[in-house]
Amino acid sequence: MANEQQKGVGSPVTLRERYLIYPGSALPDLATPSAQAFHAEDRRDQAKVVFALVARPGFPVRINALRALKGVECAGLMTLLEWGVVDWPPANRKVMVLVYARPLGGRVTASLTTEFKCVEEVDAVRKIVNPVVAALKALKAASLTHRAIRPTNMFWASAAKDRIVLGDCATVPPAYEQPALIEPIESAMTHASGRGAGTSADDVYAFGASLAILLQGMSPVPSLDDEAVIRQKIVQGSYGVLIGDARMPLPMIEILRGTLCDDAHERWDNEALELWLHGRRLSPLVAKIEKRAARGFAFNNTEYFTSRELAIAMARHWEAAAPFVLDGRVELWLRRSLDNKEKANAVATAVQAAGADADKRGAADILVSKVCMILDGRAPIRYKGLAVMPDGFGSLLALAMVEGRDLRIIAEALMRETTRAWFETRDAYNPDNSVLEAHIRAQKVFLDRGTIGNGVERVLYELNEAMPCISPLTVDSYVLELRDLLPALNASAKKAEGKGWPVDRHVAAFVAARTNFDIERQMSDLALPDPARSVLGMLNLLATIQWRVGQGGLYGLAAWTAALMAPVINGFHGREKRRELEKEAVRIAREGSLVELSRLLDNPEDRHLDQQGFEEARAEWVAAQREILDIEAGRVQKGEAVRTAQQVAALVSVTIAFITVTLLLIAKVL
Repeated sequence: MANEQQKGVGSPVTLRERYLIYPGSALPDLATPSAQAFHAEDRRDQAKVVFALVARPGFPVRINALRALKGVECAGLMTLLEWGVVDWPPANRKVMVLVYARPLGGRVTASLTTEFKCVEEVDAVRKIVNPVVAALKALKAASLTHRAIRPTNMFWASAAKDRIVLGDCATVPPAYEQPALIEPIESAMTHASGRGAGTSADDVYAFGASLAILLQGMSPVPSLDDEAVIRQKIVQGSYGVLIGDARMPLPMIEILRGTLCDDAHERWDNEALELWLHGRRLSPLVAKIEKRAARGFAFNNTEYFTSRELAIAMARHWEAAAPFVLDGRVELWLRRSLDNKEKANAVATAVQAAGADADKRGAADILVSKVCMILDGRAPIRYKGLAVMPDGFGSLLALAMVEGRDLRIIAEALMRETTRAWFETRDAYNPDNSVLEAHIRAQKVFLDRGTIGNGVERVLYELNEAMPCISPLTVDSYVLELRDLLPALNASAKKAEGKGWPVDRHVAAFVAARTNFDIERQMSDLALPDPARSVLGMLNLLATIQWRVGQGGLYGLAAWTAALMAPVINGFHGREKRRELEKEAVRIAREGSLVELSRLLDNPEDRHLDQQGFEEARAEWVAAQREILDIEAGRVQKGEAVRTAQQVAALVSVTIAFITVTLLLIAKVL
């Protein structure tokens, strides 16, 4: 029967020589919005029921989560059995594949906007709270956040539907697929691809929001879009939006208030959840509604009564915001109507710091960004339409680049150090922030340089550990680590047909970000305008990688590179030397050794001898030219010339006579 099943689902793809994945057998009930699911089998354990998720090509997966969760068995998590890169026929390229133990009870619900069977109070603790709290505990122990907790990503572990397990969290950037209803207010405001890993408090909130929906059997606000949901949460509080007028059992009210608290510092943590599970009654949390001003702030034909709402409006109507900040209206409203002297003073300080430059467009943009941060001390970084958490810049840039969107605003936000202002305006100090801030600020150096190996490409790989090299030369090979690069370029040699270089901006940036050895000289040479120096720098860079990684047999790449060495070979002066180098380069290329090719063409001794020979030949040529000019100008004495001619004539005459006599004697003897 197994053979019949295999025939029915098509030819399998093998992962780690153990798991068979069938591209022809999709499992839509187990798929995520960004990853397709397929039937899979374990060759070593046929009884084990497994399935595979195929990540969307180009998306950076969460490598840290994959490494930490592989093999972890937890009551509230799908067990990740294996992960890796495979050749995927449907896409005609390599892709990242994850193999999970298959939940046998199906998905809890496929949609939040349609009704489904709600979970009864008597079952909620056993089936939902217990396993999810166990999952949160396991994630915290691994220093991870899930960031994909939602009812549509929950599955019944068994056919008996006795407990749920959380679905995949690694095939997309953190919280990328989360709806605004499930996310905390500040995360919901952020672009989906720039939410960042966040903290365990974000997972606790998502769990509370999911629990509220599961107890009700559908979303409490099915007709509201994300923008409206955020606005209602600000005005009413998350508990008010997610519970509303619904009747909840008293024990559930306590856990829902604790997990849905909008202040992350007061929100329940894992310890509080465990105490609740063990019957401890905790101090009830009362929802804190955003403070409303005595008078509204008129902006863009609308009145706003909270600083958070005003920040959202200014971020949405960026160009119109600066005049309201510069003329003091925002400060005055904060001081008089909202009675918030601290924020009013912060806005005044920001305006004063901008000074005379505030009227310039760039300075005005930074000022508006800072004021939005001051008005809402928990919101993401906002800058000219961007909304991104500091640790979300990497994934935001990655998806923008993969999808072909404009990168200029992202680069601007990094160049103008918006992250520094964000950290300075936070409500609470986090010691980890300094490390993150320093790492992000370091990217400005790469953006400033802009040469090959730097620029926005370098920032992409520096901020995304799991970003494969997306050069057109390597994109189909899923080059995740440096050791995968040269084989991928070697495979691209036939397609390239000698056109272009094997090192483009993406390849150079990927190498610079992934190497742990010195390549400064090679990268510097690569960026030089001199064709001979730059192409030799490219060869030396590839040769260094080959030598360090220990890979041989790169016949295609070696031939491709050797064909580009004309500027280097033509830099030698001796014709014989050039012919010799051309022949040797072809021979070495056939051996597939970039290291030997580098030694041949970047040999200091050969260059010294060639230069020395050239200088000697040039000196002889100069001397001959000088003598010719002297003769033509009559600077050589006539008597001396005659004597020299007579001596030569005498020598020639004697030689002829000797030859004649010798021939006569030979003839006489014969």
